[in-house]
Amino acid sequence: MKVQFLGTGAAEGVPAEFCDCAVCREARLRGGKEFHSRSQLLIDGELSVDFPPDAYYHSLRFGVRLAEIRYLLVTHSHMDHFYAHDFILRGYKYAKGLGGPLQIFGNEEVKRVFDECTRREMRKDVSENVKFTVVEPFVPFRFGEYTVVALKARHSREECALVYLIEKRGKRYLHLTDTGRLPEESLDFLSAFLRKEGAAVNFVTFDCTFLYCPTGESARHMNLCDNAALREEFLARGIADGHTVYAITHFSHNSDPLSETLARAEREYGMIAAFDGMTLEI
Repeated sequence: MKVQFLGTGAAEGVPAEFCDCAVCREARLRGGKEFHSRSQLLIDGELSVDFPPDAYYHSLRFGVRLAEIRYLLVTHSHMDHFYAHDFILRGYKYAKGLGGPLQIFGNEEVKRVFDECTRREMRKDVSENVKFTVVEPFVPFRFGEYTVVALKARHSREECALVYLIEKRGKRYLHLTDTGRLPEESLDFLSAFLRKEGAAVNFVTFDCTFLYCPTGESARHMNLCDNAALREEFLARGIADGHTVYAITHFSHNSDPLSETLARAEREYGMIAAFDGMTLEI
């Protein structure tokens, strides 16, 4: 599995869209890796996890061919993770040479947002190129070479936000954004499911919105201490093992995610601090 982090920022991005704090001023001055656009991750060039307003920018900056994305897993309906308006452009005179329909998977609220955002401008000959499937937590589903399980996140009171376990050719990736520490039922399911599979996850991406800033037990995002505690929980439950690789992402400008802070996090916690465009092979 080839995993590419296209966007590694929280909802407001880094530097934040309307912010003039010291961190955002410094990020604008430095540029490059100090920029963290809204969250999107791409697997093998064909499976996207989330689709933010910055997806078009990602395609230009990193040479991603959005027409080749065949599958989209959506974690939840918040705008920075699912910008549904763009899908009215996937066909008709707006887009040619498509390889087939885009299959979108998400919860019921994501489907409602999709319907609401595309209702006014979606043409019939475009809608045929975008198919939506509502998924339920803890029920495995398959497409292409992938087997996926949606898990309950700790994130939203308004909807059942999801995180995903993704398997392809014996490699397992666990995507944990946006969420606080996982609910007990998600941990229990993961432990039992992977025990039955006889394998631990190979790679985990943690939400690390808060970095060194404090959080509470019921927080809907995580910091480094939460990540470390969850890593220990994974090891104790057999969800991960000594070979599992960890990355942190989804940084907020409020947490001072400049390169010095992220380098410190890597040294102290032994996790990879993701940056826009970073690519890893699992």
